[in-house]
Amino acid sequence: MAISTNSIIHYTAESKALLGILRQKGFIFSYCSEKLKTREKKSYTAAIAMVSFCDIPISDYKKHFFNKKNTKDLGYYGDYGIGLSKNWASRKGLNPVIYIDHNSHASHSFRKTYEDSLDEDKRIKNIDISSSILYVKNYEGELKRKGDVVSKKYRFYDEREWRLVPKTTEIGNNAPVIDDGEYQKNRVYFNTQIEKFFLSFDFEDISYIIVKETSEVKEIYNEMEQIFNKNISDLHLITVLTSEQIVGDF
Repeated sequence: MAISTNSIIHYTAESKALLGILRQKGFIFSYCSEKLKTREKKSYTAAIAMVSFCDIPISDYKKHFFNKKNTKDLGYYGDYGIGLSKNWASRKGLNPVIYIDHNSHASHSFRKTYEDSLDEDKRIKNIDISSSILYVKNYEGELKRKGDVVSKKYRFYDEREWRLVPKTTEIGNNAPVIDDGEYQKNRVYFNTQIEKFFLSFDFEDISYIIVKETSEVKEIYNEMEQIFNKNISDLHLITVLTSEQIVGDF
């Protein structure tokens, strides 16, 4: 069994979101609050513009699906998804997240890099120099869902996240990272500023698509026929799986 996949997968909770990704042939950037805990009991929280994916074999991902009785199941990211090839990921500049233990020497080094990169207003002075900081995540830590802490010690490492943080010029000269306090006061405003910029893909980049129920498979093929102007034989080069199948058969 493969430890990692030949594709990276973006999961979402709703069919509407998956159809939106297909229709615009791309992923909208949005800000995500990220907390990094380091040595000396210090922690830093910032809102980072990104699109994120995971690199988990489908057979291992079924524990993340939503079709369970407990709607706060840890690691839930949705029953819908789209897999893109790693060749596409490489061309677009995505990178696996760098996981660090909060008490490690590495965490100390990243903390120093972060502090040295801040100006007097505690904003990053040069995002190109400091961009590696935006790809760092704790090995494990506190997991929140809709503002609620659902786990004090969630292992983020198990998600095998890949991420793209855009350059300033790729999101209309908006900041790729902003103070989390500012972001929480006006989340809609900041995300609206970058919602017209997205990470694009072509039909040939798609590895497979995941929907929740069998009844949705035909709709996906019909949508792709219109979006990509492909015939049936071309469309069926892309496998459409259901989360029901994955839970039952993998």
